[in-house]
Amino acid sequence: MTFFFFRLSPVCVLLMLFANSAGAQDLKLNELMASNNLAVFDDFFESDDWVEIYNAGGLIDLAGYHISDDPNNLTKFTFPDTDPGNTFLTPGSHALVWCDNDSVQGVMHANFKLSAEDEGVWLTSPDGVTVIDSIVYPPQQTDLSYGRSCDGCEDWVFFDVPTPEESNMNQVVATPYLVFNEVLLDNTVNLLDEQFEADPWIEVYNPNSFQVHLGGYTMASSEGWSAVIPADSPVETTVPAGGFLLFWMDGQPEQGGHHLDALASPVAQTFTLVGVDGEVANSYDAEVSFANVSWGRTIDGGPTSDWFDVPTPRVTNQLLVVPASELVVNELCSVNSNFIADNHGEFDDWVEIHNPSNAPIDLAGHYLTDRLNNPVKWQVPLDAGDSTVIEPGGYVLLWADEDGSQGWNHMNFRLNSAGEAVVLRSPDGFTMVDSVHFGMSQTDATYSRLPNATGAFQWTTEVTPGACNDCPIAVQELPEESQFYLGANPTRVGASFWTETGFDLVGMDGRWVASVEAGSHVIPELSAGIWILQGASGGTKRLVILAQD
Repeated sequence: MTFFFFRLSPVCVLLMLFANSAGAQDLKLNELMASNNLAVFDDFFESDDWVEIYNAGGLIDLAGYHISDDPNNLTKFTFPDTDPGNTFLTPGSHALVWCDNDSVQGVMHANFKLSAEDEGVWLTSPDGVTVIDSIVYPPQQTDLSYGRSCDGCEDWVFFDVPTPEESNMNQVVATPYLVFNEVLLDNTVNLLDEQFEADPWIEVYNPNSFQVHLGGYTMASSEGWSAVIPADSPVETTVPAGGFLLFWMDGQPEQGGHHLDALASPVAQTFTLVGVDGEVANSYDAEVSFANVSWGRTIDGGPTSDWFDVPTPRVTNQLLVVPASELVVNELCSVNSNFIADNHGEFDDWVEIHNPSNAPIDLAGHYLTDRLNNPVKWQVPLDAGDSTVIEPGGYVLLWADEDGSQGWNHMNFRLNSAGEAVVLRSPDGFTMVDSVHFGMSQTDATYSRLPNATGAFQWTTEVTPGACNDCPIAVQELPEESQFYLGANPTRVGASFWTETGFDLVGMDGRWVASVEAGSHVIPELSAGIWILQGASGGTKRLVILAQD
């Protein structure tokens, strides 16, 4: 990236006084990247989310304007008036706003981050009410940007080559070497798609050190059909570096970008994959034997092929199976507004994993994903020590917040409140340990197994993170005259209460926190959630601490 530094002349300063005469309607949200890994670096050499604003009109100063990722808080970030060299836009220029929640790094660093899942961006005039431009974007693929097809144009498209601070244009990327790695043309029970249908499938392997977006590629068969892979859903059509991507040849493109508009017959045929530039990425002769027996390369990407009585879709053909552990997905929350905060005080989505067995189980190496076509989306780190070991009957919370910098148990995806799947797989990335499909979520309610560990999932407002879903610590409410806690419940940190006999403060995981003597006190600095008070003279009480306003 090239950085420009300049000093404003007196003429420019005078022009700035009339900048807003250009009309706010000339400002456009032009391009964004909600999952930036290695594509673009800011002036602190950090790869953060970003939004580009395009000025289609005359001179204008962004100072006083607002940008936000929340339609209910349009003034989330206000451009300061302290650095006109960055906020002043000339005709046809672009301004890059880093959405990194790190405003101390400069006036173009907003106090929020973007989510790769369905979210939006709103640009608002200084009155804090008038929305100048907005975009609600679809799920985003890492290191691909989403922007207007040309500066200020109406249509939004994905860019394989992002164009921050430059004019938007779609650049054709040279077709790399890819491999058809495995195919199953007579699938009756081997693998079901998202609609629980058993259809023909073919796997593409990417041996390169970089991901490849297959949008716009053409897949063809010697049977006489061809299908263009759509370019509008890269989360479904991008094959990761050294990874695998499955395409369903079911003639049902309405089911997703990885469902081809072609139906493959269970006969021997040759498949060809052609890039956007017309170059052939790979060609493969597929054979057919018995139902549910696949044909694939003996070594990923190798020259020889063989039959697989146990097909290995989406994983290496040299798979070493790791048997499923007894772990279960026990509870999840996809709309956590103010109930329980993580170790950074943030109210993020979470998934609870439970060990119902009588022996410790190490979660390290297991995979979790919210996308069936990407079974190895996030792996529990192997270097977190004993933190990943779940004791018999124990629980662990995994935060779905797209922020791995906050700890080993922070995953690289968020949960979709409109509903999706969460799948836990063994360290082989293939063997399913447990899974759950949930629908439209309720705020501060969880989707929980009832009975605990074994029952069907149900929505409940009895939220029990890190604890049994239907067998929490027994709460024996005492007669009012002998209550050892007198105060508001629910309450907040800093609120006053009085206790007659004293009590022990215990977390929902059974961990002792503190002893409180008889007398007048205030609620200590505790995270929001449920806490247990164990009276010195017997009995217990459940105390709910709300988030700070």
